[in-house]
Amino acid sequence: MLKQFRKNFEFFGAPVGLILCVERRMGNGQWIDSGIFLDQLMLPAHERGLHTCPQAAFSRYQHVVRREFGIPDDQVVMCGYADPDAVPNNLITERAPLEDFVRWYTE
Repeated sequence: MLKQFRKNFEFFGAPVGLILCVERRMGNGQWIDSGIFLDQLMLPAHERGLHTCPQAAFSRYQHVVRREFGIPDDQVVMCGYADPDAVPNNLITERAPLEDFVRWYTE
């Protein structure tokens, strides 16, 4: 498991890696905005054949990422290319029915 986890820091052999940061002063409310931004970056990349993989692993080592890339302390490191042929990227798991985790309320 640790061997697989370490591959995060090699961007899983990707030809390019991206580090997304958000200004610390923005507060926790901006995490959802950052997720939406990532989604809107990843979808067109996939359309153009570049498979992506948001990697939260980098957030655990913000001090190292900040030091190595010159990212200022007022930035929070949030989160690659994914090999479409790699086993983890082809894993298809069963999905719970929507009714198991969604409650619909009507007026």
